[in-house]
This record gives sequence, structure tokens and C-alpha cells, in this order.
Amino acid sequence: MSLLLSVWIFFNERTNMASLEQKDLKAKANLIVESLNPTISSIYYWSQYDFDDKDFTAGQHYKFEEKLSNFMIGVNQFSQFRLIDTLGNETFRLIRTKEGRVLNDKKLQNKSKSDYFRRTIALDSSDIYLSPFNLNREYGKVEKPYQPVIRSSAPVFSGNGHRLGIVVINYDGSDLLENLNKNLNSSFYIIDRNGNYLSNSVDRTREFENFKNPEEKRGFQTDHPETWKSLKQNEESVLSDSEGFWVIEKLNFQEAVADLNLIKGQHAQLVTGNTWFLVSKISPASIFAKTKNFYLALLLLNLLALLIINYISRAEVKNELLQLHYLQRLKEKKNKLENQNILLSSIQNKLQLKNRQLKEYNNIVAHNLRAPTTSMSALVSMVSGSEDYEEVKTYIPKLNTISSSINTLVQDLLVYVRVLNNDKVKTEKIEVEPIIRNSLGLFLEIVDQTVEVKIDLSGWKTIEFSKIYFQSVIQNLISNAIKYRDPVKDSCIAIKTYTDKKDRILTIEDNGLGIDLERNGEEMFKLYKRFHRNISGRGMGLFLVKTQLESLNANIQVKSELGVGTKFILTFSQNNHHDILSH
Repeated sequence: MSLLLSVWIFFNERTNMASLEQKDLKAKANLIVESLNPTISSIYYWSQYDFDDKDFTAGQHYKFEEKLSNFMIGVNQFSQFRLIDTLGNETFRLIRTKEGRVLNDKKLQNKSKSDYFRRTIALDSSDIYLSPFNLNREYGKVEKPYQPVIRSSAPVFSGNGHRLGIVVINYDGSDLLENLNKNLNSSFYIIDRNGNYLSNSVDRTREFENFKNPEEKRGFQTDHPETWKSLKQNEESVLSDSEGFWVIEKLNFQEAVADLNLIKGQHAQLVTGNTWFLVSKISPASIFAKTKNFYLALLLLNLLALLIINYISRAEVKNELLQLHYLQRLKEKKNKLENQNILLSSIQNKLQLKNRQLKEYNNIVAHNLRAPTTSMSALVSMVSGSEDYEEVKTYIPKLNTISSSINTLVQDLLVYVRVLNNDKVKTEKIEVEPIIRNSLGLFLEIVDQTVEVKIDLSGWKTIEFSKIYFQSVIQNLISNAIKYRDPVKDSCIAIKTYTDKKDRILTIEDNGLGIDLERNGEEMFKLYKRFHRNISGRGMGLFLVKTQLESLNANIQVKSELGVGTKFILTFSQNNHHDILSH
């Protein structure tokens, strides 16, 4: 019941957050359109201005220069106003400086190769062109510091219908981007129809990177290919895929300005290819942050229930038989509650692992201590019931053997408990090869004489991990490969690193005796499990290897075949404890 309620709360909160994000994205889309409407209206006004041939001649603009300067001063978002003749030559150019002053720039350029010029010069008198959102270029190069602009332009005709050139207004989008990236509750992106970042709240330096470094071919489409494919193919406002949970608002500029009086009244027609995707990514962490109070309350209720059950059970215990009876009932209820808590805490993989390891510890204690303690109890009874000293002496070696067995088990369990309790294991960047070489050095005589070792670390060479644990794991696995080699053939050990998606893999493979996994697979990593009776060993090594790896969120698998050999596969995921470092 708690699990179902937790899942319902999670998805309900995600739906609520998606609804809020949809409203926020619509508001951002409206802000974009409202910010650009004055640009569209202004360019239409100046395209209908009473210009003549002289106005498109450089240095002949005295009669309206002051008027244009006042116009520019009144709209802070306009960074440039230009007149360009039919050959692409700028004949008049007003610019806004960093200090906010409006100046007549005498350094005129030829813009005949610019896409916005070629598109605009071919338009009719009522057409307005709105360029893509990109970075300003001067003299063919991207201007620094970077200035994001949208250019609105329109053709200009004389009174007798003669094409004079075009008028261009540069809209500075810097303030617009800053406003769109304020007070965000999730990752926010604006993506153009080619999958390029126009806005990226996660990394603002990647905005317009297709203009800054066009040869790199990077963008949203390469960072999130699955989402980008769905985004282009579907019209849904909410997407859920393997990458995350996404909320989308599609902004088609021609549709967005359809209600503008200038367009609605058919005085002008907007020509543009601008289609933007406003995208928010809702992370599971943000959802959990919203619902953490609920989960905490539910956990406290479960703990309170556990305490009440424990109290009631202890209060009912009257004698040893009743105590055993009620402890059994308490254990059953406790197991049910623990299972419920494990399911509820499945979002926290490390806590789930701890619970499993502690349960395994309980099983080890219960299983492995039962036989020696039962035997010792029987021997003590025999000693107590015997009056023959010679007979008693025969029991002492057996008691010593059982005592030694219990002592060994306790020492092994202490090692296991230390691993489980060591929550703050020190991790560091370690070089893999020296540790492997040092571990092989412990068996130098055997390796040099009878075992061939092949090492391929081309996949990766360094790792963020506990050096002590890593040494222990490698040494145990190499020791096993040497100990269980096949005496009838030349022995070989192959150690290799490679990557699989985001995981880093290390394999240690031998051509030794092998293990029957169909028979022994489930017992492989359990304490005191051995699979070759004629070879000495305590069955502690693989158990400790698995425990140490899992304590830092790594895992181990085994592939083996009798008479062929054994391959251990260690998987290190890129997470908090063992991110693979550059090498």
C-alpha cells in the first residue's frame, strides 16, 4: 500500500510540475513574440517611408538622420539601423555603443553575400523578413563580445515602384535571453529547427555554439538524439523517454504573429523560417525534492509501527517457549515491513544494497554458526555427563577444533562487517596498471615459470575508487586464476579494460579448470563456498570481492565452463564513487 501510494504521489507531482512548466513555457513564448512585435511594426513603418534614390546614396541622409537617431534612442533593444542598396552596399548605418549612445557609423560594409540581404531583396513591397536568431557578424566574422541578434528587414521602393534597396533593424536578444533564464525550476532550453542551442540554462557558454565553432557540429540534437527525434516527429507537449521527462512549447513565428494588427489586417506578410522549441527537463531529483516530506513521514510511520510491534511482542514474552514463539511472529512481521521499506527505498540504490547485505549477514550467522554451536553443545553435554577423565580428554581436541572454526568464522564476519560499516570509504584517482603489476608480483615465480599474462588497458587506465578495495579485488581474482589453473595445458591470464556505453568494464579471464555454473552459479559469491575439493582454500575471497565492489556501487559477473576457463567481469558505472577520469 505504501509503495502504491508513493508511486502515485511521484507521478501526480510530476504531472503538476509539468502543468506548471507548460504555463511557464507559454508565458515565455508570449514574451518572445511581444518582444519582437515592435521590431516587426518598426521595420514595416520604415519600409513604407518616403525614401528616394538619394537616400540610398552614402552621405546623403542629413534630412532624416536626426529622426532615425531619436527612433533608435527610444528603443534600447535595437542595436543597428541600416539602409542597403540593391547591390548589397550599406549606405547608412546607425549603431548603439556599449554605453548606450547612438552613432552614425561611417564604416560601411557590403552585405551582398548575407543570407538576410539575398532573402529580403527579392521580396514584394508588403513583405517583411525575420532572420534566424544568431550572432552578429561584422566584416564576415562573428563579432566579439558575442551579440545575439534577430534581423528584421524589408524591401524599399520609391513612389514610382522602383526598387531602392532594403531597410534592416538588428534586434539585440541579450536582455531577452537573460529574462527567459530567470527564476527557473528546471533545465531550460530554446532550440531552433536544426537542433542548435539558442538558450541553454545548464551551460550558457554553449548558446549559439554552431556559430562560434561551426566545425564541431554540436547541439541539442547530438546531446539528446532520442529526445530530438521524438520532438521533431510528435506534436505532444509532454515527452517521456529514456533520457528524462520533457515539457515542450513549439513556437512557429508565422503562426504566433498572426493576430498582430499589421498581419491580421493584411497590410504586411511575415516571411520567416523561424520555428523554435522551448523545452524544460524535469529531473527525478526535483520531483523527489517536492515529495520528500511525504516519504519521510511514511518512513517514520513504518518505523513507529516496527517499534510498536517490537514493544508488544516483548511485553507478551512470559517464558522461553513463548519468547521463541513471539520472536518468530515478530520476525515475520519485521520481514514484511522490511520488504515494504526496501520497495519504498528502491529509489536509493545504496540503501537497498545495505539492506540486502545485512540480510545476507544474518543468514551467514544463522547458517554457519548453527552446526559448530550444536556440536559444541553436544560435546559439553558429553563432558558434563562423563566421569572418566580419559574419556573427557578425547573430547578436548574436538572442542578445540570447533572453537577454532567458530573463531575463524567470527574473524571473517568481522572483515565483512567492517566493509559494510565503512560508509565513508576514501576514494581517489588511482592508476590501474601499477596495482595489477604489483598483484602479479606476489606470484612472480609462478607467473614467470608457468603462466602467461596478457594486459590490455587501452580502454581506460585510471579510475576513481578505493585503492585498498581495488587492490584486494585484483589480488583475489589473480590469485584464483593462478590457484585454479589447469595442470595439463599452458596457463594464460588475460586482463583487459573497455567501455560499454557509460560503463567502464574490467575483465580477468583464464583458461583454467572452470566452474559448473549450472550447478554452482547461485553459490558463487557466498561465504565458504568452494568448487574444487582437491585445492586448498577457505571460500572467503569471492565473497569479499563482491562485498567490496558493491559497497561502492560496482558489480561483478562470472562466465565459466568446466575445462575451458573462467572470466570475471567487473562493471564500474559512472556515478558518485567511481567516475572514470580522463587518461
